[in-house]
Amino acid sequence: MIYRKLSKDNIQSVYQLFEDNSRFFSIPFDYFRRGTLEDDGIDYDLSLILFSSEDNLPIAAFIIVKRKEINENYCFFKGCVVDKQYRRQGLGSKMFSEFIRRAKEKEITQAIYGPSVPEYWQPGVDIRNTSLYFFLKKHGFRSQKAIFNLTVPTDDVKNEPVLKKEGYRYERVQPEDFDKTYDFVKQQFPKNTWAVEVKFSFTFNPPTTFIAKDTNNNIVGWATHSQFFPGSFGPTGVKESLRGKGIGTILFLWCLWDIKQKGVDICEIMWVGGDTVKFYSKVIGAYISPIFYPMYKKIR
Repeated sequence: MIYRKLSKDNIQSVYQLFEDNSRFFSIPFDYFRRGTLEDDGIDYDLSLILFSSEDNLPIAAFIIVKRKEINENYCFFKGCVVDKQYRRQGLGSKMFSEFIRRAKEKEITQAIYGPSVPEYWQPGVDIRNTSLYFFLKKHGFRSQKAIFNLTVPTDDVKNEPVLKKEGYRYERVQPEDFDKTYDFVKQQFPKNTWAVEVKFSFTFNPPTTFIAKDTNNNIVGWATHSQFFPGSFGPTGVKESLRGKGIGTILFLWCLWDIKQKGVDICEIMWVGGDTVKFYSKVIGAYISPIFYPMYKKIR
């Protein structure tokens, strides 16, 4: 069992391992690199990359991060994969035993396969990934309440959304509004990590956040897309006193339109719950898919 740390030298081959063995999820290489080597929370000791002694290529990998802001004694699985030709040989279980040994040394008390906010790929285990779901259950993980993502084909938005309506103006965020937008999100939704997530979108060219302004040029709402992966939608929010006026709908349509212009066929609306599912279904016909289960394991 040859374990190596993820590095600039092997990240391309590790990325290819995930891409070749994923039936339901794919991200561009630059998003994978951002979520691994460029993620400040990545734990290189807990992240196990198993290489074949024959061809020196990775055959299995656990990508694990820690989020001190959540709990310094927790760790989060971002990805878990074993190459198809090496499955059912006990490699995953051996790796998990090694992970547990290292986690105990680091005084980790809980392992979570779920949303390592603010930087994550999926909010849990996609239940279509049957083998991963039961692998984690076998090793003591327990699932809780399901998290829904919604899917909508970008072709469902036929025309460019409006730029102005009922006193509100809609536009792509520009550098002069970066700080104002960040502050607005942080003030309006202080209990979430959305401000940090929105800030990621400012690094894209062009930025992937749209904002709404009132007649006094004050920001009253925003929507962000492709922060997690191309075609992902969220987070989004509108000033509480102005909700129900259709501002969020137009912001969402602008994101959907922008995703379409980039040649992405599907928009995935991230982590939707409650009546919000009905809202997106009514606005654009979005449907529930996929469904995720965050999974948790206490480490003693």
